[in-house]
Amino acid sequence: MSDLVAAWQSMQAEAGPLRTLDPSRELATPLVDVHARALVELPSEWRTTLAEPLAEGLVELALAQLDAFPGNLFWDLDLIACEVARAARDLPAPSPAAAATTIVDHFTRMVGLQVLYGRSTAINFSFVHDFVYGYDWVKWRSRTPDAGLARPFGLEFLGFMQRRGLELLELIELDDRDYPQLVDQQPRNPFPLSRAPLDELRLHRELARRSSIPVPTWSPTIDTLTIDVARPWQAERIEVARELGLI
Repeated sequence: MSDLVAAWQSMQAEAGPLRTLDPSRELATPLVDVHARALVELPSEWRTTLAEPLAEGLVELALAQLDAFPGNLFWDLDLIACEVARAARDLPAPSPAAAATTIVDHFTRMVGLQVLYGRSTAINFSFVHDFVYGYDWVKWRSRTPDAGLARPFGLEFLGFMQRRGLELLELIELDDRDYPQLVDQQPRNPFPLSRAPLDELRLHRELARRSSIPVPTWSPTIDTLTIDVARPWQAERIEVARELGLI
C-alpha cells in the first residue's frame, strides 16, 4: 500500500508534525497502520478484495482534510477507518461487492464534507476537530431523538452534516448574526473561545487529558454506543477554556 505511505509523507512535508490527541503519545497513527487495523474488522475472506477501496478512501480523506484545513492540528483517523469497515461488515445483506460500495460511499461523503466546511467555501472553518472528535455528532444526537443508535461516522450523520453545511451557506449569504459574511477570508469562529492554533492545541490536549473529548478517535476499539451523548461536552469545553484564560 505504497499510496498510504506516500500520502502520509506528503502530509508531513506540508503540515509538519501530524499530532494525535492521545495523551500517551505525540504523533498520530500513520495511514498504513490505520489501514491495517481497520482491515481486521472485516471478514478474513473479504480483506483482499476490500483492501484497495479502504486504502483509497483513507488517502482521499486525509488529503482532503489537509487541503480544506491546512492549519489543522490533530490527525487521528483510527476510529473513522474502523467504523467504516464495521459498517461494511454489518450490512443487512453482506457481500464483498456491497461492502466495497459502502466503503466508497462513506469516504466519498466525508471527503465532500471537508470541502463543504473548509477554506474553499464561505463556511471556512480552521479545523476539522469538531467533526473528527465528535462534538458535531453528540450535539446532533442529543437534539435528534429519532437518531437511535446512529454512529459518529455513519451515513445518517454524514447526511445531516451535508444538509447542515448547505444551511450554513444560506445563512452566511443572508449575513446572519451568528454566521455573518467574513471579511478578507478570515477563518470563521462561531464559538466564544479562542481558536488560535496555540490555544486550540493547549485546550484540546487538556480536554483529552481529562477524558473530556466526546469521541476519542485515536482509539480504534472504543464502542461508540457507550458514549454519553447527553453529557454537556460543549459546556465542558467552554469551562476548561475559561479556566485556561482562552475566553
